[in-house]
Amino acid sequence: MIPLPYKELLNNEQQISNTKWQKIYLLQRKIPITLGIVLAVSLAGNYLLYDHVNLLHREISSLNQQTDSLQKQSDSLTDQSDIIKNQEQEITRLKAKLEEKQAPVTISSSSKTITAVAVRPIMVSDGFFQDVQYEGTAMNIKVDIKDGTGLVLVNTQTPTGVDFQTSAKTAVKVAERYTNSDLSNKDVIFSISSKNENELQTVDGPSAGMAMTVLLVMEIQDKPINDTILLTGTIQPDGTIGPVGGVPQKAEAAGKYGAKTFIVPKGEATTFVQECTEKKEGAFYFRNCKSAPKDLSPVLEEKYGMKVVEATDLDSVLKYFES
Repeated sequence: MIPLPYKELLNNEQQISNTKWQKIYLLQRKIPITLGIVLAVSLAGNYLLYDHVNLLHREISSLNQQTDSLQKQSDSLTDQSDIIKNQEQEITRLKAKLEEKQAPVTISSSSKTITAVAVRPIMVSDGFFQDVQYEGTAMNIKVDIKDGTGLVLVNTQTPTGVDFQTSAKTAVKVAERYTNSDLSNKDVIFSISSKNENELQTVDGPSAGMAMTVLLVMEIQDKPINDTILLTGTIQPDGTIGPVGGVPQKAEAAGKYGAKTFIVPKGEATTFVQECTEKKEGAFYFRNCKSAPKDLSPVLEEKYGMKVVEATDLDSVLKYFES
């Protein structure tokens, strides 16, 4: 028989061993739970951190968009500011120009000359019959402004008609209005002379009206006249240029004179060229001719090196003289 104390000792050892294994078992069960809790807390923390980072990204993106929008608004305001500055400068320039134009013009007694073109009749004979044809000729128009009582006079040895004198008066009125000047205490005298002696037997018609207006404006403004520019056209009370006849003949005369530019009323820079065809039928020849419109400028550029240009009013005519 085993003594009792030894049995108790074994029982005690067994109890101690069971208790140790129970602790190990409990510890083994707690470790996964603890790890799970730690993992859950870690995942929760990572999720919160991820969500916070995304929120920061969205806020940064929103701030970038707002920055871009503000930059665009700033650029737009800068552009508008530049436009406003340019408009202010343009307004200042126009205001100065208007004040200059409205300022009364002091006119001294002086004179200037412009070259104009006209047509003259010539007799043509083929040995049996005589016919009247027209050719262009150059003439001088001189203007003198003297102290007086507002008279408009035409001084020439060549007889002038009523239309020419009426054009002279219209030219003075238009030039006065254009230059904002007062000629009521001045006499304006237009003198007409031919470039070639005895070429002009008479001067009539309104076709030199625009030339007289340009001459008077240049005289009042004391500007030089470009003698390589010639023109034809009537002057209307509103400053527009009116139609004339004999434009091809006048353009030919301007080209022979040596002009580089010939100004005509709008729609008149054309000529009619006769084109003929011949056809033989048996012993007979049949000739068929017809007139076709053709631009004047290419013809005269090739012949004289002179351009033919169209104008509508005094402003558009003066641009050629002032360029």
